[in-house]
Parts: sequence; structure tokens; C-alpha cells
Amino acid sequence: MGHYIVRIHASTWDLLRDLQRLHDLDVFSKTAKQLDDYLFEIHGLLSDEQIENLSKKGYQIEIIANTAEVAKERRKGVPGLSLSPGDRSDRK
Repeated sequence: MGHYIVRIHASTWDLLRDLQRLHDLDVFSKTAKQLDDYLFEIHGLLSDEQIENLSKKGYQIEIIANTAEVAKERRKGVPGLSLSPGDRSDRK
């Protein structure tokens, strides 16, 4: 099962609030905003199953990034991350 950083769109502010209150989803409350009179947006971290369930309820979901890919890219930038503590060749 994958996890994704997503943008969630809803037609009312109440539907957006329900994401955390009723559905107990991992949404980033500081990203909530009104885009126009009938479009509201928030970012969050959702699983495949959660995306499917919300889509069935009328929410529009836009996948921004796959968390596994983000983690892989971040590990590339951290020297020695894949080495165990005893394997570090830079120790003197």
C-alpha cells in the first residue's frame, strides 16, 4: 500500500473540516485555503485506500508525491545513511 502527499479539493469549508474531524485523516491544517466561492483545498498524507474512499465521497484528490520516492531521494543526499555505524570508512 502506497502513501502520498496530496491536495484535496472540496466544494465547502465544512467538507474540508470533516476530513480531520470525521475521517481522522492526516491533513496539514495550515495549508487549508479557499480558492474561490465553491472550491476549498488542503494538503495531506493519504494511503491508496483513503484516496479511493474520499474520491467516492466526492472529494477531488491530486497526488503531489509518492512518499516512498521522496524518502529515497532524501536518502541520496545524506552521506553514509545506508551504512551501519561500524562500516563508516571516514572514521579515523
